[in-house]
Amino acid sequence: MDYRRYRPDKKERLFFGLEAAALTGIIALCFYNSLWAIAAFPFVLLWFLKERGKSLGERRRKALKLQFKDAVEGIAAALAAGYSAENAIREARKDLQLVYAGNTDMVQELSAMERKMDANQTIEAAMEDFAKRSGLEEAQTFAEIFAAGKRSGGDLIGIMEDTARTITQIVETERQASMALASRKYEQKVMNLVPFAMILYLRIGCPGFLDPLYGNLTGNCVMTGCLGLYLLAWHMGKGLLAVEV
Repeated sequence: MDYRRYRPDKKERLFFGLEAAALTGIIALCFYNSLWAIAAFPFVLLWFLKERGKSLGERRRKALKLQFKDAVEGIAAALAAGYSAENAIREARKDLQLVYAGNTDMVQELSAMERKMDANQTIEAAMEDFAKRSGLEEAQTFAEIFAAGKRSGGDLIGIMEDTARTITQIVETERQASMALASRKYEQKVMNLVPFAMILYLRIGCPGFLDPLYGNLTGNCVMTGCLGLYLLAWHMGKGLLAVEV
């Protein structure tokens, strides 16, 4: 599985389509008050699929990174207990199955590594393959350090413990930053709804107040400009809250 690109299943695509249809309808009602605006649905759907896929892919990679951190700690602990590198992978998979309910992504990846080792593929190659598909810099770094330590015959236990400690610090720092921004992200979601709520309030509370903005070229241009400013503000707000550690 390539974690760098999220591929929604049929159920998710159907759900995304319904969400895109609802969003198109709201925009058509609030900004244009015309059924003709619903013709923009294909474009909204493509944009929605891209954004939602990006968001869900990022969420999945974050979960994978947390699981990977636990797996690295398990591998380092198994090596310190005297297991070989190959058996350390097996022990880490067993430990991970006790921590996470069901077959999570990292458990499946460790199981895949075991099958590759049983097929006489080197553990270094198996880790490198996972690192490329994961899209995680930590996984790529770990695979390179692990391969170098195993080839050189150096203090593999010490190297793995240091690497596990570094990855743990990175993951914990990212988690703390995410928790610190959680309230701000919630506020942004609320603010995203405010323009639509204001327009609907004016249309219901003051019938006819917005009529000059509907059904004519000038009004359509003004509302399109307002929609463009709204999308720009949404994009800027999203960028400000995207923290990279």
